[in-house]
Amino acid sequence: MKMSLENIKVGMCVGQDLYTESGQLITPINTIVTPELLARLKKFRISCLEMTYDSLDDYIFDIKSTSGFKFFQNECTEAKESLTSSLDNILQENPDNSHIDMIKNLSALLYENNKKNINLIDMVYSMHEYSDSVYTHSVNVGMIASHLGHWLNLPEDEIKLLVTCGLFHDIGKLLIPKEILEKPGELTPGEYKIMQSHTSKGFELLDQFDDIDDRIKKVALLHHERCDGTGYPMHFNGDQLDKFSKIIAIADAYEAMTSERVYREPICPFTVVSYFEKEGLHKFDTKYVLKFLNKILNSYLHAKVLLSNDKVAKVIMINKNARSRPLVKVEDGDFIDLSVTPEISIVKMLP
Repeated sequence: MKMSLENIKVGMCVGQDLYTESGQLITPINTIVTPELLARLKKFRISCLEMTYDSLDDYIFDIKSTSGFKFFQNECTEAKESLTSSLDNILQENPDNSHIDMIKNLSALLYENNKKNINLIDMVYSMHEYSDSVYTHSVNVGMIASHLGHWLNLPEDEIKLLVTCGLFHDIGKLLIPKEILEKPGELTPGEYKIMQSHTSKGFELLDQFDDIDDRIKKVALLHHERCDGTGYPMHFNGDQLDKFSKIIAIADAYEAMTSERVYREPICPFTVVSYFEKEGLHKFDTKYVLKFLNKILNSYLHAKVLLSNDKVAKVIMINKNARSRPLVKVEDGDFIDLSVTPEISIVKMLP
């Protein structure tokens, strides 16, 4: 099967000996695609090549077993520890601007180390089983937002700023009582109102610092606003929201829903995408969320999933007209097109 380079993913198998015009071998047949091979193919400006069909449904790439994921895991752990220390110091009565600089430096490091990481979304999802907190969530949101900025072809300085916006966006939650922030059950209306105040609390805290970009402060205040006016705290509509707040809102919602919480299990990414398809197109900026949806599910191609009929399957192909309902292959070899079988759905990602 001939495939365009943009659709070829890590873990697939090359179906041809590939040479340059001068006869130099780029890669032999049956080579498993790695991030390094993809970079090599781009270097030689390969636009398409033959892939082995079996590799599309019989090979699952275990991202957690790679050295790249282990490096990423260590990086996330160190980033969380650094962010924890810096944000906690900012909360003190007489905070030092050096902690602002530390977070800016952390943002630059995360951006540089992950701007070419084609498996970043899969790695972020895989990290959920290792840790979850305000700090880890903020690191993840910054990295997801930077990738969305890249997909939107934003200038590099704006993509870097998105990482910093992600790191700071939920700082107000550190001012919310822990018994509310970590409550395992449903919040009362009064508790929910206190929880919502984290946006204004975060803005007020950051607004004390002249060295913090005003766009970062605005994101802390507005990342729960929605384009249809149903968000908080200002109930702004899309025309009143800046692009940084809109992008962080998408990354924040996606990361939060796919993460485990004290009151629920993580929501399956395909269920989250279904939510974005049904409600997100008017709650979030349409051009941003469509770009996000068109890219995000490529991270879960070839993933092992559990279906609502209790069968285990592999994701074979994403349906662009129904992104949350792909073509899957079940263990007995049958294919199911979920876009035409509404009675069956993906309920869980499997290791």
